[in-house]
Amino acid sequence: MAGPLSIRLDDRLRRDLEQEATVQGVPLSNLVRDILSAGARAAKRQRIHQDSARVAHYAAEAPERQALFEETGGPHSNGF
Repeated sequence: MAGPLSIRLDDRLRRDLEQEATVQGVPLSNLVRDILSAGARAAKRQRIHQDSARVAHYAAEAPERQALFEETGGPHSNGF
């Protein structure tokens, strides 16, 4: 596990996070870690989606590129 991370929170945000942690019955550090983990996963999914869209746009620009995708069986080809 990595070492601790220090972040500054304004009073209102800290109070809101502490209240939510209390409602959920978890320590503040666990709540913040869960929120950050969810945000990192969402950012990664968004980046993958954007990269996929760029590839699709690139492939759509020329017939020879489209043919490459058709030859490989499409985006979800698994040999069936």
